[in-house]
Amino acid sequence: MSLEELVLVFAVLATLSYASISDLRTREVKEYVWVPAALLSVAINLLLGNYDLLQLVLASIPALLVLVFALLDMMGGADFLALLVVTLAHPRIFPKPLTYLTLVYSLVIPVVLVLSNLIYGLRNLRHYKELKCVRGSKTMLLLLGRPKKVSSFLNSKFTYLLTIPVEQQETLFECRASFSMDETYEEKIKSSVRELLEKGILKADDLVWVTPGLPQIVFYLLGYVAALMTPESLLRLIIPLT
Repeated sequence: MSLEELVLVFAVLATLSYASISDLRTREVKEYVWVPAALLSVAINLLLGNYDLLQLVLASIPALLVLVFALLDMMGGADFLALLVVTLAHPRIFPKPLTYLTLVYSLVIPVVLVLSNLIYGLRNLRHYKELKCVRGSKTMLLLLGRPKKVSSFLNSKFTYLLTIPVEQQETLFECRASFSMDETYEEKIKSSVRELLEKGILKADDLVWVTPGLPQIVFYLLGYVAALMTPESLLRLIIPLT
């Protein structure tokens, strides 16, 4: 690995590490965090002539996919910016497609969590069957969430409702498969649940389905490290073209 490549790797690692700390603390990352690594990556790769248009387009696909989810309010903008920085630093997919590997590895923990939710839900299927949705569908709840006591939900951080109680109907819910990236909106939902609890419409031991707000930037950091450590010889066995 050349000195320039080491600088790029260090820049990405430092940026993802700093962003991960912010993500763990607040689930928010300021946009300016990504600027130094992005500018440095562009400058170095332009000087080295590493920007091949076709490979850059192909390397950008993971970031663009995440951008689509961010525009649909299903992921945060920082998720896109994290992968964009990796793309700008490593614009070639040969001999190692670092952007793809970073994304794939970053999904390991969320996939394990989904499987864990499913196993837990199947073992406690009664709660799922008893749930009545007046709006939305409960189909995805077994994969994306778990039942939790109202009191526990109200005392938790970075946990979001998938079943929103309908006022004056303690057994009826508005069901959804994801939560909004708008933290103010989610806080209003939590406040409405607290009001229903104070009115006696909900009880502290009543169950609601919740899902965690995952620190995805941390997973990108782990995925990037795993991608760097993946031997090219292994990739050649899996993908002969590499």
